[in-house]
Amino acid sequence: MRKYRSHWSQGDREGYQRRSNYYEGPHTSHSSPADRTREEVVTPTLPGHAATRSQMATSLDFKTYVDQACRAAEEFVNIYYETMDKRRRALTRLYLDKATLIWNGNAVSGLDALNNFFDTLPSSEFQVNMLDCQPVHEQATQSQTTVLVVTSGTVKFDGNKQHFFNQNFLLTAQSTPNNTVWKIASDCFRFQDWSSS
Repeated sequence: MRKYRSHWSQGDREGYQRRSNYYEGPHTSHSSPADRTREEVVTPTLPGHAATRSQMATSLDFKTYVDQACRAAEEFVNIYYETMDKRRRALTRLYLDKATLIWNGNAVSGLDALNNFFDTLPSSEFQVNMLDCQPVHEQATQSQTTVLVVTSGTVKFDGNKQHFFNQNFLLTAQSTPNNTVWKIASDCFRFQDWSSS
């Protein structure tokens, strides 16, 4: 499992820095901040996988692909939970029009229903303790670039006790010629509290 950056040891930080220096490519998009909203997660266009490439080139491309997916996931998690806690009315900008949220077993689909649902939640304070991500194979997503993001941590909703939570996102890339904007296609949230009996 991938550790959240604030919990990395010195060795974790040095390894990440070596990987960041090894793989080329910026951490953010080429577009100016004025071209996007604060709630968008924007990354460079991810490399494609051509069948005619050598296995070594494909392996390097896949490593680059995974690294870029992980950076996008980390940026996404920071934006998502900050928006959830501080600017919740803007949260649906992170979702596709037909996105589905499963919240403790209750399904909510579509932007209007998501907006209504988020309006009913009390104010929150999320603390993410773990982040893991991986690209989803293109055969499983009809060649749509998709990343699975898994988080866990604690949340305290106003007037309630603190709970442990687990949340899974399927992010899908919405590409333009200059960058990739990630949107939530599916979101599954669940409290992870164990009974005290």
